[in-house]
Amino acid sequence: MSNILCKVWVAVLCIVFCNCSTADPQDETDGNPPNKEIPTSPHTDFVETPQLKKIKGNSIQIDPDVLLKQGISPQQLVADLKMANIKSVHFFIVNTWEGQKNDQLMPPAHIKALKEEGIAIWVMLLGNCIYGTSNLPAEWEMGLLKPYPDPGLKFYSFHHPEFVKWQVQRVKNILGNYDIDGVEFAESYFPEWKTIDGNGFYGDVSTYALKKFTAKYVGENRPTLTFEYIKKDPSLYTKWMDFRVDAIIEFNKQIQAAIKETRKEVLYAAWGMGMRRGTLAEIREHYGLDMLRIVKEVQPDVFVLQTSAQDWGDPKLPVDYLKDYAPMAKAIQEANARVALSIQADIVSLGYSNQTVEKRYPEWWLQFYDLSLKSGYYTNTAYEYAFAKKDGIWLKGNVSDLKPRKLYKEASLQGAVLAESVVPLSVVREQGERWKLVYTEKGLGWFYID
Repeated sequence: MSNILCKVWVAVLCIVFCNCSTADPQDETDGNPPNKEIPTSPHTDFVETPQLKKIKGNSIQIDPDVLLKQGISPQQLVADLKMANIKSVHFFIVNTWEGQKNDQLMPPAHIKALKEEGIAIWVMLLGNCIYGTSNLPAEWEMGLLKPYPDPGLKFYSFHHPEFVKWQVQRVKNILGNYDIDGVEFAESYFPEWKTIDGNGFYGDVSTYALKKFTAKYVGENRPTLTFEYIKKDPSLYTKWMDFRVDAIIEFNKQIQAAIKETRKEVLYAAWGMGMRRGTLAEIREHYGLDMLRIVKEVQPDVFVLQTSAQDWGDPKLPVDYLKDYAPMAKAIQEANARVALSIQADIVSLGYSNQTVEKRYPEWWLQFYDLSLKSGYYTNTAYEYAFAKKDGIWLKGNVSDLKPRKLYKEASLQGAVLAESVVPLSVVREQGERWKLVYTEKGLGWFYID
């Protein structure tokens, strides 16, 4: 269900897989922009503010719980991030933290080290659910067509105004207690992709939601409609889809307003969903995400296309899969060119939960980073640093020779030169005695060691 947390992803993969691509991730290694680039409108009114400049480029998500349990020091964290040219980090919180000072969720020494290095800090929350023990009122919960199998995950409804108010207040509390650069809510959607006639993890079909829908679209004193009745009536089902979309847009609007009223310089990122085999209309129907309306009506500073579980759960996912998101990205940009686009990948969950699956090593995810920026995305992010370290797929930093050199497209002196006189940030792998695949501020490429 969640695209973010591997705690439940092993079970989730059993219900979310679709037909998998057979493309080899190593087929695309040249770092060129994909054919389906996000076009830049000749009449764009995008303004690169100082706040946006802080988060431009590569980014990574960080689970503070795993970070601290692994004993990763602030100095090691910064050194690791610099190896991947990381410009911002996303500390994401999955429990019911209400924004008070908490050194386990926002570790002071790590925060201080990041700020000293000029790495921007996001607080990342979940819009539709809470992991672990929750003391939130049961009446705020979504109703699903079938119970969700993991008791440690509770879904809460955007239809319930008190839940939305609770989310708004915690944002205000966070901004009052922490000097951060951005706030975002991932997974701000209704569950789940094409599950109405499948496993049944579809919501919100609670009595509260159905009563609210009936009152709005049929009449205040009419008997509450059942979801089965709504689904069978094309006119009502169209209104039901609008009802879901409106709730998510209103949630985003209230969060955006809370941020700007509290500290207007803090960025807000709204999240959507990318799907290789899905259309904007299908995403709207099944997730309640009208991404075009979100960027038009909410006008967030940043809009993030989250990689769907159906895509990250593909063992053969090609590194250039974001080309298939280009039509969605194009439509979003055309709807509001002022929004900075971002894209999120999952580099660790599948390989971590299933050791028989080939891992997404740095050569894979660094190519994804480079390709996203060359394709028109303003920034990117990925799940997740601490688990990537634990699973051995973070960069090792084996750089002993810092001499500036030409950066080649491939391991050949006859190959194209990507950049002149650049210094390596990290070594990804070696080929023979003379060639090293390195990561630099100019991206991934080859050094010839003379």
